[in-house]
Amino acid sequence: MDKLRFAIAGCGEIAVATAEGMAHAPHAQIVMAMDAKSELAEDMANRHQARATTSFEEVLSSQDVDAIYIATPHFLHLPMALAAAQAGKHVLLEKPMATNVADAKQIIEAFARNKVMLGIAFHAQVDGLCRRVRELVQAGVIGDVYAMLYVYLGDKPASYWHGGYTGRVQTDWRTSKEKAGGGVLIMNLIHDFNTVRYITGLEATLVFGQYGTFVTPVEVEDLAFATVRYANQAIGSIAAGSAIRGGSPGLDGDRIYGTQGQIVLGHEPRLYTAKGGPGLAAGEWIPLVGEEGTQRRNIVEGFAEAVLEDREPPVTGTDGLRALEIVEAVYRSSESGQPVKLPL
Repeated sequence: MDKLRFAIAGCGEIAVATAEGMAHAPHAQIVMAMDAKSELAEDMANRHQARATTSFEEVLSSQDVDAIYIATPHFLHLPMALAAAQAGKHVLLEKPMATNVADAKQIIEAFARNKVMLGIAFHAQVDGLCRRVRELVQAGVIGDVYAMLYVYLGDKPASYWHGGYTGRVQTDWRTSKEKAGGGVLIMNLIHDFNTVRYITGLEATLVFGQYGTFVTPVEVEDLAFATVRYANQAIGSIAAGSAIRGGSPGLDGDRIYGTQGQIVLGHEPRLYTAKGGPGLAAGEWIPLVGEEGTQRRNIVEGFAEAVLEDREPPVTGTDGLRALEIVEAVYRSSESGQPVKLPL
């Protein structure tokens, strides 16, 4: 078999982007599209010459489905992933892998028990730029990492909470703490926690944070600040907001600070190194260039190749769990008023 045959479960806006990437992934094929709303399933199926269904049971029982990309609302990830594992289907699971750490652990255990593969739809591990930055950090170009800064200060429109960014699906799950798991941290910053962990190789050991809902009429947070301590004693700072009017031009993105330089990720990735290196001038800001428009393709292709070659996916359930632990630790810390030790 030279292509992994996918069913797409959940045909909302992120699934549209992933399906486009899937269509350009050499080792993937879309054979089925499933959504509780028949019009969404049919639209996705028509786009990719697949068949449509509103039944997840049909997906699980289909012999021509090798793997399922699950992109449903967050609260459905646990039951659908467990059912897929039981049915012997490999799963590429959209982030966050669950609404809480306990559920994420259940998912990981189910896939190990049923001997099928689980991948999480983060991009860093399959992104050429992130891989290059990881190599630079490992080579000591910026010295020893001692600080990280995570920034997402966005201005989400009111329509986002019921229709996402495209309005493709009208629903209220994003407004619910139970259904979404949280707000800006679990929806946005969770990507960054995975990216910086992958690049630096550092594990968080302690989190102290505060969150609140100040502007948006929802149950989930629209603002959070936190401090993270790492195994090497590095300190991370988190600034997250989804209702920052006017946004934060020039501030968004992650920073990694070392004793000999720093790396800026985001819209204009760049590197500063005081010591220089092969092909790197000392004492100058150096642009870092990545490949545009390939994240979703790479996520799918990385997972498909791993399944076909029977090796560990580039982004594992453990990767998804570690990012989710930081999110939940901020919530727990804010609610208790105390620092929270990791792992949970």
